[in-house]
Parts: sequence; C-alpha cells; structure tokens
Amino acid sequence: MESPLGKDAHVYRLRTAGRPYCTGVIDALAVAASYFLASISFPYWIARAKGVDLRAFGSRKLGGSNLAKAVTPLHGVAGGVLDGAKGFAAVVITRALGLPLEAQLLCGLAAIAGQMWPVFHQFDGGRANATAWGFQLATDFIAFFIAWIPVIVAAVLRITVTPRPKRLLPIANLLSYAVFPAVIWEQEGVTPTVLAGVAALALILARRLTAGIGDDLATGAPAARVLLNRALFDRSELQERGLVAIT
Repeated sequence: MESPLGKDAHVYRLRTAGRPYCTGVIDALAVAASYFLASISFPYWIARAKGVDLRAFGSRKLGGSNLAKAVTPLHGVAGGVLDGAKGFAAVVITRALGLPLEAQLLCGLAAIAGQMWPVFHQFDGGRANATAWGFQLATDFIAFFIAWIPVIVAAVLRITVTPRPKRLLPIANLLSYAVFPAVIWEQEGVTPTVLAGVAALALILARRLTAGIGDDLATGAPAARVLLNRALFDRSELQERGLVAIT
C-alpha cells in the first residue's frame, strides 16, 4: 500500500527546490488562513442559535458531543461534520491550489490547532477529534480507514454493551491518531505525511493534557493521576469527581 501523497513526496521536493520567496509567503499565508478559519467554532454558534452556551453546559467543550447533549444528536452530528471539514478542506483546497505537500500538511495541522486554540474563543476550543480525522482522510484515506478500526469497534461496544463503557472510546480515538502515521511508516518509511501524523498526535495529547489543567491541579489530586486520566481518557479531575459532566 502506498500513501496517495507519500508516493509523490519526492516530486514535491523537486518542485519546491529553489522556490521563489513570494511562493513561500503564499504558503505562510495559507497556513495562517487555515488557523484563523478553523478558529470559528461551528458547535458553539449552532448552540448559540438555539439559545445554549456550550461554555456553561455539560462538559463545557466546544465539540460535537457536547452539542449533541445540549441540543439534539442531529445538531451534534452536524457540528462534528463541520469541524471535520476544517481539517479536510485545509488539505484539499491547498492541494487544488498547487501548494507543495509540506504546505498542505502544515495547513491541516494549523486547522487542528485552530480548533483547539481558537483566536475567536480566548484560545480555549474543542479537542479537535473530528478536525484531526478530516485531516487524516484528506492526506491518506487508506491509512485513515485502517486507523479508524479501533474507533468503530469502541463505538459499537459503547452502544451494545451494558453498562456502557465510558473510557473505551477516548482510548480508541487516541489509538487512531497513533495508528495513522504508523500504517504509512510501515509501508513507506519516514515521509512528510508520517511526520505530520505524529505532529497531529502530539497536538491531540497536548490539548488533552493542558485544557483546564489549572482547575484540576487546584483540587489537590495527585498530578500523575490527573495527567494519566487526561492523556488516556480525555477526562479531567473535575469530571472524575462528578463536578463537570462527561460527554
């Protein structure tokens, strides 16, 4: 199996050798635009249109899962799809514009960062699960579907098993971000797409570990437990204590 983009990495490198300064500026502007556009939180504005402030509801996250609880599951799906479109469009549009592979990947990563740390929401956004998956789908759809196997299994178990497992899906999500670059690396070695996949995983972990960390540490809970719950289960200490809802 070859990555749809990875197999052309050498072509992009040849094309970008000696690229003019103005072209590099265009790449940088595309990355900045990807970040700013991704900073628009669709779940937040969908909820606001229904008279709900996601910042004060449920898990307080600006994501599709919290939106589904706050409004309806259909609205949650719509919000999640729109968030996913951020990562997908950032790669696909820059590819259509003829930007090099590295710029495409940076734009996708910028979209993920914009979803996590949006400039329009005091740099406190969602977890960017859907945005990262959209990025994966656009960069290598085969690796994406392979990486999504644990997510599908976890989702099925969450629906069918009683009592419903609440920690399985966050672990499966994290595993999907690790599997994606691993699948490409196994076939092609280290490529720009592999490095971008690892960077996306690092962003996911960084967001899980840092979002509202001050409130958790203020509870006096052991730091190791707080960090482990956050990294593996995307769950804060406040959620563990039932002070904030789990979605």
